[in-house]
Formats: sequence, C-alpha cells, structure tokens
Amino acid sequence: MEYVEKFMRSKHVNEAINAIVTFNDRVYEEAEEAYRKGAEPVPIGIKDIIYTKGLRTTMGSKLFKDFIPNSDAIIVSRLKEAGFVIAGKTNTHEFASGATTTSSIFGPTKNPIDTTRIAGGSSGGSAAAVAAGLLPIAVGTDTAGSCRIPASLCGVYGIKPTYGLISLKGVYPLAPSFDTVGFLAEDPSWIIKAITSVVDVRSLKRMQRYFIGRKVDVEKILFGVPSWMRASEPVEREFYNFISKLNYVNVDMPITEKALFKYFTIIRLAEATQIHLSNKDRWSEYFPDVRRMLEKGLEFKAVEYIEALRARVDVYKEFKKALKKVDLLITPTTMVEAPKIDDVLGKEDGEVRTLLTHNLILASYLGVAAISVPKLMVNGLPVGVQLIGDRFSDLYIVEVAKELKTLV
Repeated sequence: MEYVEKFMRSKHVNEAINAIVTFNDRVYEEAEEAYRKGAEPVPIGIKDIIYTKGLRTTMGSKLFKDFIPNSDAIIVSRLKEAGFVIAGKTNTHEFASGATTTSSIFGPTKNPIDTTRIAGGSSGGSAAAVAAGLLPIAVGTDTAGSCRIPASLCGVYGIKPTYGLISLKGVYPLAPSFDTVGFLAEDPSWIIKAITSVVDVRSLKRMQRYFIGRKVDVEKILFGVPSWMRASEPVEREFYNFISKLNYVNVDMPITEKALFKYFTIIRLAEATQIHLSNKDRWSEYFPDVRRMLEKGLEFKAVEYIEALRARVDVYKEFKKALKKVDLLITPTTMVEAPKIDDVLGKEDGEVRTLLTHNLILASYLGVAAISVPKLMVNGLPVGVQLIGDRFSDLYIVEVAKELKTLV
C-alpha cells in the first residue's frame, strides 16, 4: 500500500498544478480490495478521454462535462486486473486535440518544474501528476506526440507504443489512423509493468522477439540522427553534447523530409473533422483552437487523403532502410523547452504546435514505437531525448531508455 498511501498524502500538491481533474473517492477502498486479492496496489492516473466506469470522463469539453461512463475502457479493465488502482482522471487538451493542455474546461495544467509554464499536451495532466510525485505512472494517449511532448517538458518518461498494440476500445478517438494509448512514468520499469499487463500474449511475444540479435548496451548501439530533425539552438547544443557520449551517425531521409509533414497533417486533421461532424452544430462551444483545426480539416479532398495514406509505404521503406544502418533513430523530443502559459493562450494551434510536434510525427505516421527519455536541461528546464524503433520494438526501446538513465 506504499504508493497509495504516498498518493493520499500528496493530493494537496495537485492544487498548484491542476493535473488531476476528478479524484476517485474510492481509491483507498479499491486498493484494499486489490491487496486482499494478492496484488500490490499502485495508483495510476487515467487521461480524461479514457472511459472509467462510474468516474466522470469529460474529454476536457463542455459537451461531456457531466458524462459518466457505464463501463471501463479495455485498458482500464486490464490495469485493474493487474493491481493498478485508478487515482483519478488527468487533465487533457479538449478532445486531446492540442499540444499544450491549456484548452480545457478545467483550465490549464501547469508544469511542476515552473508553474508559469505549460506542461505540454495533450496528456499534460498525466505528465504533471508524475513529475510532481503524485503518481509513479499515468495513462495518456499519443496521436501526434501527446505523451512524448509533456514527458519532454515535464522531465518524465513517455512512450508512444506501436500502433494497435493496446486496445482503443473505450478511448475517445482523435485521428483513428494514429491514435495510441501510452504511458508516462517516473521510471521505465513502470512502463514495462504497465505494457506487459495490458497487451495480449501474441503481441507480448512479438515484442520479446525484437530483442533477438540486438544489443541493449548503449555503448554498443549505433544511433542515427535523421536529417529531418529540428531543434532550437540551445536544445540542439545540449542534444549534441549528450549524444557525443554515444555512437551515432547522421541519417539522410529525403523522402521523409518531402512527404511527412504534408501528408501527416492531411490525415490527422481530416480524420479528426470526420469524428466531430456529428457535433458540427455545436462547434461554437469548442475551444477556438480546436474548432479552427476542425474547420481546416474540411478543406482536404478525398484524393489528398488517399494520397497521404499511400505515401506511408514509401516513407516506411526509407525508415526501414535507415534501420539497416543504425539500431535506433534519436532526436530531441521537442524543439524547445516548455513555453510560458501566457505566451501560448489563444495561439495553441500556431507556431508552438510545430515547435512541440515536429520531431514526433514520424513515429505516429508510421505506427512505430517511440519513447521520450528525460536527459537534457535547457535554461534550467527539462527537454527529452526521443528514441524511435520499429513496430513492436516497445520493450526494447524501454530497456535502452533504462540504460540511458545511467549515462551521465
């Protein structure tokens, strides 16, 4: 009961950061039930777009402010079976459609490192709860970096698993071609425990097979810095200072540079707009940045969408070619450290979105695994280092992240 008792003692910390927006009043009783069944109960936060039976799930939106699901999402059920106890629902950018967690009916989530700054998003509440020491692990979702962005800005681990690895049943969709459930944690071991608790046996075996013939010792791994990587000057300087301790080479990816950013945007916006068309008469109630992105999605033609889907084949071929030369791709997770909240409000879908998502969307576009590792400090603020592996490399990249943790 150690972690549950720590959570109960630390709940007041949430007042300063607005990470958890709905607490589970039965957390201690449910922990005792898990303990009686032989499990060591671990409190976990659940992003507020994932259904939890009897516990308010709002999507951060006026449209769902009083919605209480009558069943758990599959991932919630499986976590409960493994001994995790739902501590509460964590703040999200409305409908998970933003990189800042500022457009929410509960107000912005604040970064525990500096409460004048954003936590990142859209899984900002999950990252902030972990970074503040409220929880050892929390669930997020990642469609265009929504686990990795706040992990980077808050200084925690954040994984976007292989697409389709974890069930999305009971998770409110954003862009179904890219949506994944992910985790944010204080230590990589928690991510391993969570992933192995929620995936099926076949997927677990595929992840375990990925280790065959591969090295986990970071001194023997060859990392690749892709040509499409971008970062601010301070972040880039710290990134190269860090990877100078590793074996790395530059990797040219011209097809990706030409196609990725154009085609990812088409799919992401078009699919989100289709999801919300049934609510079009209520778009005026959405946050302005979320509404603008939905309106942008109406501009794309069907032929553009199909072309964007087909282009993934060529981009993936280039990615696979790169992984024949190196073991993993490596980049700064975000181009910048956490911006000030006041500098972001009203501009969430502007330049800040590009600065936070640019290095992340390849993994989402291709459905491969990626993790943000807290390794850099820029102007006294954390910035993550991202590792990108192939599909089903999830456990492998977490083990590499554990190795990087020990690298000074």
